[in-house]
Amino acid sequence: MRDNGDVIQEMLEVRIAAGSADEAAVIADALVAERLAACVQVIPAIRSSYLWQGAVESADEVLLTAKTTAGRFDQLAARVRELHSYDVPEIVGTPITHADESYAEWLRAAVHPAQGPPQAHIETERKFELPEGRPAPDPLEWPDVDQLGEPVGHHLRALYYDTPDVRLAQRGISLRRRTGGADDGWHLKLPRGGDSRLEHWLPLDAGEQPPATFVGQLRDVLDGAELQPICEVETRRSEREVSGRGVVLADVCEDYVWTRNLLDPSLDRAWRELEVELRHGGSEFLERVSAHLQAGGVRQAAIASKVRTALGHLLPQVAS
Repeated sequence: MRDNGDVIQEMLEVRIAAGSADEAAVIADALVAERLAACVQVIPAIRSSYLWQGAVESADEVLLTAKTTAGRFDQLAARVRELHSYDVPEIVGTPITHADESYAEWLRAAVHPAQGPPQAHIETERKFELPEGRPAPDPLEWPDVDQLGEPVGHHLRALYYDTPDVRLAQRGISLRRRTGGADDGWHLKLPRGGDSRLEHWLPLDAGEQPPATFVGQLRDVLDGAELQPICEVETRRSEREVSGRGVVLADVCEDYVWTRNLLDPSLDRAWRELEVELRHGGSEFLERVSAHLQAGGVRQAAIASKVRTALGHLLPQVAS
């Protein structure tokens, strides 16, 4: 181990205490996927005692240690606060004064890539059923919301790929090529527990067929099976930001969805849904909104994925 001059001076180890294993996993995946940390280690089952509002409290927690740089610390801390359930999460950075030179170079390259912005992020969202003819709920009546952005319309067209026995969908994985929105391109979504998924993105010019880098990530699931188009999904979307106290809490989308099932045309269908995707609102905001909507008779969708909804009985048939 030895000093590495300016490289080491910028390195930090950041301690983060999470309230549960699921929360820790979401935070760890987000920090690495979004290049805010080179790696995050998760240490389960710690016991913490602390002062809160004048009283001594204690709790079982999960400890995360993230390796990053001083230049990424503010962004990392902001992202943790977005994802964390605590009002005041522990986010403490300690300088790393000694490290192997090759490790230091790897760390810096991981969080300061030479090419472009991150192409992966954690999305956390819930979908709710909107029966035909029922007005969409007014977000200004939701907890914590005091401002709405102007609605923005999108016409989205997506082609989903899977195996003939839909083994990706069975595992909560989706692979699509989509046009019509701000994120035109290829999307690979992998489940990350609860309402969160890790989304990888590549531009449209990655090709007309599933990109090799995505197919490689799915090698173990595919186990030699070929991917093919299984479903077309068309969405007319009205999207707006909802804010509270000057902070954008979430994006809210009212979607009209039409699907064309390429495996079984009898399953073609259409429906309306409301999607709430977190921006800076945190998981507690999502829980409060869900409780408010359900109290008003708006039910959370049983299936959170458009393509899984479109597959209908094909999923339980295969699973059985």
